[in-house]
Amino acid sequence: MKLRLKNESLFDQSADAIILSIDGVSKGMGGKVARMFEKLYPLTWQYIESQVNYPLSPGISVAVLTPVGNPFKYIFLATTLLHLPVVTTSLMKSVALKAYSMTLTTACSIGLKTLRYGLPTGGLRVDPLNAFIVLTEVLDKTMDSTKGMELQLCIPDKDIFDSILKFATNTGFDPKLCLVYKLCYFTFS
Repeated sequence: MKLRLKNESLFDQSADAIILSIDGVSKGMGGKVARMFEKLYPLTWQYIESQVNYPLSPGISVAVLTPVGNPFKYIFLATTLLHLPVVTTSLMKSVALKAYSMTLTTACSIGLKTLRYGLPTGGLRVDPLNAFIVLTEVLDKTMDSTKGMELQLCIPDKDIFDSILKFATNTGFDPKLCLVYKLCYFTFS
């Protein structure tokens, strides 16, 4: 899989699919980006939520085929937001790894080529750098099953984009080829 870092909003371009983070407890428990999608495409969001059988377990992903005329053929709802009294970093990381791995594997199995995704800082409750590190772990685990696909990581904040690009380049990412040559793993602090 190719990883393309983009300094833009998740909704600036169309793609085969986008990934939105939700808490799967009930309808209406979407993260910040899911709420933005709902405002931009209210009828599509109503349709998507009508297709999902809630509650959803943490750490899964549900693919919904959207009605014709949308900029994204599929919407993936990844249950990575946990609203629990106590949430450990290891639990958040485990849930994210499972949900995003499931998303990429499913996307590949249904023949999708481009996915757009916003850096998951809110749902992971970690800084952008550690959120990016979780994503690189997912890419590493799904590399063999996602050949020919491109994940466009959209980071609208210029300062965060620059820091992620610098970190990624220093750890083996080639922005011209959109390839991660070597992945570095760190622990959450």
